[in-house]
Amino acid sequence: MLITLAIIGIVAALTLTTVVPEIQLRQNIAKWKECYSILNNAFNMVLAENPNLKVSQAGYNAMTREFINLLLEKLNVVETCGGLPVYDSEPYDKNSCDCWNPHPKFSWAGIHFGASASVYKTLAGGSINAYDYANRAALLNNGAAIYFGSAGSGLMILVDVNNFNGGPNVLGKDVFAITFMKVSNQKSVYIEDLKFAPFGAAGTYGASDPQYGSSGCSPSVGEKDALYVFKASGAGCSYKYLMK
Repeated sequence: MLITLAIIGIVAALTLTTVVPEIQLRQNIAKWKECYSILNNAFNMVLAENPNLKVSQAGYNAMTREFINLLLEKLNVVETCGGLPVYDSEPYDKNSCDCWNPHPKFSWAGIHFGASASVYKTLAGGSINAYDYANRAALLNNGAAIYFGSAGSGLMILVDVNNFNGGPNVLGKDVFAITFMKVSNQKSVYIEDLKFAPFGAAGTYGASDPQYGSSGCSPSVGEKDALYVFKASGAGCSYKYLMK
């Protein structure tokens, strides 16, 4: 009887190690779909009301303060924190939002300013460059944390569906990415020049290149330690899981 019970315990333990992560992933995917819909609707409302809105200044691969604020107005936001592009003259309090210089009020924000590595991980277990999403952060009332980014991945929003406190803080597991694809070659980018899409969708950064994370959803696709989100292992999960 003791041997039988031991075997049952071992089988149960092995089953839990595979079932629990799968349940968590399914929950995160459902939350990702919800967040994507919320953000897409916000973007479309801002577009309809401000068709000539300047989203990025000439010479900067970063979102304007006005664009970020208008998007936030369309969302149910609990609080915001973070830095802003260099051409904005009134920066937000970076230190209070910085997870490497923490303030209890902003424990939900997994963001660090002025570093080449971050607390968010790739699907392969490496790190993602913090510069790619370290412009400004917001906590939504559904518990998700969103980060407005701008670097080698272009204009983008990183979405942590259960915020930094929820873990595991891994791209492709509970963290996903949206890009604003340019549809024109103007130096200054306006909202009507953009297309809202998840990384991995046709035409997004790296979606057709097998060496980039945007082209797939596997630890073996993309870079383990990534300078940019679209190159990071797990980036393509953003698109894959919207299609499930």
